[in-house]
Amino acid sequence: MAIKTRSYSIDGKHEMTVDEFKRWLKKFDEDKDGKISKDELADAIRVSGGWFARRKSKYGIRSVDANANGFVEDNEIKNLAEFAEKHLNVRILH
Repeated sequence: MAIKTRSYSIDGKHEMTVDEFKRWLKKFDEDKDGKISKDELADAIRVSGGWFARRKSKYGIRSVDANANGFVEDNEIKNLAEFAEKHLNVRILH
């Protein structure tokens, strides 16, 4: 389940909108609770070809989890998209 986007940038980053990123990420919500856990995020990173998925997911959750509940919720997805731009070879189109 690789990242499927309509294009890649010149530097090889996957390009997508925030909505496309959100739809892609929701595919990894295994328990369908509407939140992305550290393990679910690690699966997404791993499937997209990322290295050190567990470490990046742990850092990602801590970086974007505004209410400190250990999950990325809908209102925190934009923060995760910004994290993905910096750390996960993704370019978010605005």
